[in-house]
Amino acid sequence: ARVICVTATVTKVDLSYNYIEDEGITHLADALKHNKSVSELLLYEVGSGDVGAEALAGALRVNATVKWLNVADNQIKAEGVKHLTDALKDNKSVSEFIIWGNGFGDEGAKHVADLLSVTATVTKVDLSYNYIEDEGITHLADALKHNKSVSELLLYEVGSGDVGAEALA
Repeated sequence: ARVICVTATVTKVDLSYNYIEDEGITHLADALKHNKSVSELLLYEVGSGDVGAEALAGALRVNATVKWLNVADNQIKAEGVKHLTDALKDNKSVSEFIIWGNGFGDEGAKHVADLLSVTATVTKVDLSYNYIEDEGITHLADALKHNKSVSELLLYEVGSGDVGAEALA
């Protein structure tokens, strides 16, 4: 993480499939607070949960270069989603938010909906495989009525039924 803190040339950090867990994410987040070059952050299946999400959220509050954030297939539940989405409300650089496969359900989807109702920066959100049922999909659909930036919302195998489909229609 110290190298990321001082380098001005690294634009992509991909730690996917490295089980760095919350402790490793916390070190990375501390470095990202000072980094001015990383624009792509791929943390797919790194074993992180809500603690790592909170640390990452702290970095995203001050980092203005990360544009692509992938925290897919970890253990980020609704609390961690809230930390991340609250940070993204103020962040003006992240345009792609990939958070599929965390299993955060309707409560996490509501936090994402709260983000979507106010963001003008995020253009792509992938919420696939998160056990989001009709209630969560309805929150997302309501938020999208007011959103002018999202052009791509991915919801593969979330668990929604007819009510969720109708809300999105």
